[in-house]
This record gives sequence, structure tokens and C-alpha cells, in this order.
Amino acid sequence: MAEPTPVTPVEPIISFKGVNKAFGSNVIFEGLNLDIYRGETLTIIGGSGTGKSVTLKMLIRLLRADEGSITAFGEEVTTMKPKALLALRRRIAMLFQGAALFDSLTVAQNIKYPLIEHGWKDEDKMTARVREVLDQVGLGKIEDQKPASLSGGMKKRVGLARAIAIKPDVILYDEPTTGLDPINVRRINGLIRHLQESLGVTSIVVTHDMDSCFTVTDRLAFLYNKRIEWVGPPEAAREAPLEILREFVKGGSGILEDDLYI
Repeated sequence: MAEPTPVTPVEPIISFKGVNKAFGSNVIFEGLNLDIYRGETLTIIGGSGTGKSVTLKMLIRLLRADEGSITAFGEEVTTMKPKALLALRRRIAMLFQGAALFDSLTVAQNIKYPLIEHGWKDEDKMTARVREVLDQVGLGKIEDQKPASLSGGMKKRVGLARAIAIKPDVILYDEPTTGLDPINVRRINGLIRHLQESLGVTSIVVTHDMDSCFTVTDRLAFLYNKRIEWVGPPEAAREAPLEILREFVKGGSGILEDDLYI
């Protein structure tokens, strides 16, 4: 009888190992470990000031880790030179909490901004890409409008259009549904799932919205006590051995506050 073929373990495309981070005397992480796998949507939850947004910012080096290793696509992020970092940010896009649109620019100019930063020069191709990504997030012909004329939900979708314009492999979502009405919350959650399925992207979502969590998530990571204390399927969190996680998911712990966004 032939020997069974050994199963090759799936390698994470992003990995945090032994990461420490502090702001002065305020210690955020001590030994943070977390793996993210290709094609999944991983959601990070945790209480106020636990560093959910900091995790995303360290991944694209908007913030530096004090110690430890952060790898993406097999490369060490913490020691990347500027050219390699630019290439990394082409593969990992971020939707910031407030969409972070430039008020003085039109929608089209906002979406073209990362394209220009990453070397696009053909105006016709950029214009076509703007139209394509606006269609993908379900927006009409709003290219000439300024952000001030848009609703909160529309701003989020323009921010998302800008994030996917460079065709990233990974999208980071920092509190994507904060401040939105229920209709727009459902719309954004649907877009997160749709983009994962249609574009094959890997998604990392930071949120304190449990409804969103259970809608979009493949795996849940719980930040507590300066590290990731639990990772697993969202439904399993309801019966997890960690009591504070069970209470957090049920919304009964009193720690479901807005993040401090350090």
C-alpha cells in the first residue's frame, strides 16, 4: 500500500510574532502573536485602548513595533527599506475609520491619488479605473463631487473604492461601520464580503460592532491583556472558555466602548 501523501501546512501570508509596542509608559502589546491566512476575513475585537487599530498601522509601518517580528508575503516588515515598503503598501490597502478623504479634492482625484503614488501615469487608464471601482462599491457618477457633499455611508464607500483601486491582495478595515445607520452598516458589511469573494482579497477588520463581526468574519481574534488571547470561528466565541470574551460578545461586559484610536 502506498504511503499517504503528507499534508503541507498552510503558511500564513501575514504573521505577528512576539510583538511589543508601547507609547511611553503606556504598554499596548507584550508578546503579540497572530497569523492571517490568504483569502480569509479575520476580525480583531477588544476593549478600549487595547490596540486594535495599532495592529493595522504596524502592519503597514505607519507605526513601528518596538520589538518582535511582523512578516507579510514572506518579508520582514519591521526592517523594510522605503522602496520595499512602498511595494508592500501596493499590496496592502487600508480603509481608515473616517475614510480619510481629502476635502479639497473631488471623488475622482481622491481615488486617483494612490494610483499616482504608485506610478500610474496614463490619465485615461486612471479615469477608467475610477469608474470601475465606483461601480464595484455601488456608487453612481459622483466623480466630480467633493467629500463634503456626500453622506457618511457614501464617504465610506469612496474610501473603499480608493483602497481597492490599486488592486491590493489585502484590505485593512479600521472600524468600517462606525457612525453609520443600519442600512449603511449592512451595505458596508455586504461589500466586505463581496470584495473578498469577487476579488479574492484577504481582509483584516477592526471593529467593536458585534453584528458586523458575525456577518463578515471567518475567524475572530480577541485582544486582551496586551496580547491575542483567543482566535477561532465567531460562533465558537459564544462558548469560549474565556469568560470576558463570552461577555464581550454578548455585549454585557461594559467594555464595548469606542476605541481610543491610539
